[in-house]
Amino acid sequence: MANNFTGFLKHGGNYLIASIATSALAFISIPIYTRLLSPNDYGIVSIFMGIVSLLASVMSFSTDRSISRYYFDQKDELDFTRFVGTSSVLAFGFFVFNSILLFLFANEFGKVIGLNREVVYLIIPLSAINIVGLTFEQIYGPLKRSKEIAISSVLRVFLGFGFSVVLILIFKKDKFYGQILGQIFAGFCVVIFWIRLIRPYFKWSFEKSYIKYIFLYSVPLIPYALSGVIIEQFGKIAIGGSQGLSKAGFYNLALTVSSIVNIVIVVTHQAWNPYYFEYMNSKNYKQLDTDFVRIFKLTILVAFGVACFGKEIGLLLAKKEFSGALYLIPIFTIGYIFSQFSYAYIRNFGFTKKTQYMTITILVSGLSNVVLNVFFIKSFGELGAAISFVLSYVIMTLLAWLINNYFVKLHSTPITQLVRPLLIMVPFYILLYFLMKIDSIFLGIIIKGCFYLLMAVIIFWRERKEILLLSNKILKRA
Repeated sequence: MANNFTGFLKHGGNYLIASIATSALAFISIPIYTRLLSPNDYGIVSIFMGIVSLLASVMSFSTDRSISRYYFDQKDELDFTRFVGTSSVLAFGFFVFNSILLFLFANEFGKVIGLNREVVYLIIPLSAINIVGLTFEQIYGPLKRSKEIAISSVLRVFLGFGFSVVLILIFKKDKFYGQILGQIFAGFCVVIFWIRLIRPYFKWSFEKSYIKYIFLYSVPLIPYALSGVIIEQFGKIAIGGSQGLSKAGFYNLALTVSSIVNIVIVVTHQAWNPYYFEYMNSKNYKQLDTDFVRIFKLTILVAFGVACFGKEIGLLLAKKEFSGALYLIPIFTIGYIFSQFSYAYIRNFGFTKKTQYMTITILVSGLSNVVLNVFFIKSFGELGAAISFVLSYVIMTLLAWLINNYFVKLHSTPITQLVRPLLIMVPFYILLYFLMKIDSIFLGIIIKGCFYLLMAVIIFWRERKEILLLSNKILKRA
């Protein structure tokens, strides 16, 4: 494999640690939370965290998302630090403004999302923590300082888990407050670490040229930042409103197990993004295509693994009364595959700074998710929400491909190279549908394991020699 791809794998390893740690609160801690919290409390926390995710970009108007892009346009180090300063001042100003609005209309907003006013107030401090964290990642991502990102993620997750468990045990009723406050306390601890690392790259500034760059690049990214969250979270919120908080919690458990695939997507985005810019700037399209096809194959392989064994993972981790929606896991994994597919084209919109196309793509797919959920949940319940999840990402992929090919007209990995592994995947998912009907858990695991290994061999057959060489190098170093 090329040296750059090896470097990508190195950074990907660091980001993998960070992503696993970040997901640990919702995934590894499932056995604890589903035994300490009632289904209703678990549903409240699920909806609260979903709303925090939805408001992450709105609270700062996404003004902090241009930092990683400007890193590749900077004139010198001083220029970059002044840009970070301007971006941070804008983000803080918009956050204060939106926090005042949220505080004043907390009662009305709470009625819409099904949470009481006191819980809505807690969105504000957690959003502030997330904004500082995003600024930190926007700086250290393009610097390829993945180790610091991993450390802070691990620190935040384990502190959050510890505080949450202690506070849940302290609260006699409304135990969901324990988990929420635990995350806030942990976040404030980690903010100190983030600020210390941000300081060398921050210089007070508020310059017109930077503000123009930020608004032209970042503000159109608000729908982009929201869409993936809307597609993931709206179904849960809609189920909570129409079928009860407990049902929302069951749906969230299935989505949480499925999000193992999303860890791969997040890892590859973070680790490969600097290489993507290098390939595009040098017009090394051959290596770009090679890397992304491998990334896409890896995503499909992980997705099929989660589809095969996700139900067993959920049953192992959670109390049986929380397992009502675990059959949705294979459907969610297909949606995540198309989410990765769409980035073959969406990345180009950011590279060319034509973020209006990103806005169109994301806005259409996000709105389609809302419409599809309203229609399908009435007819099919939680299954309808999962189907909407997949269709929204399919729409995103098709629209991104059309815009890139007919308007942006910038090189992207040929669709034929990406469709090929998809076609390999289809018969395995069809077989999985029948294998899921096997009553014996032990027999089912063995048969599904054999089919999973067969798929891995077929999908990575072309890379077999390179994989063997890389494996030998790793074994020698060990």
